[in-house]
Amino acid sequence: MNEYGVSLEEALEKFQESAKIALKDLNEGILKPRPVSGDILWRIVNLARIVFVTYQHNQDGYTHPEKVLKPHIIALLVDSLPL
Repeated sequence: MNEYGVSLEEALEKFQESAKIALKDLNEGILKPRPVSGDILWRIVNLARIVFVTYQHNQDGYTHPEKVLKPHIIALLVDSLPL
């Protein structure tokens, strides 16, 4: 940051923008035909999504899972829509 003369907020904003673009590229890429099994590709994409959710909004979900990840887990497992 100091090397390029940008603030912490600007750097974090740029990282968030880059992460969103990468996730969009992943989602577009999974729809194209590949010689690799779709099951394997979906697992890789879902792992990337987990990392994205864990660190979104400039929060560390790994260090503070009760604050960052708990609402997502509750929404997924407890408050999910019945089929």
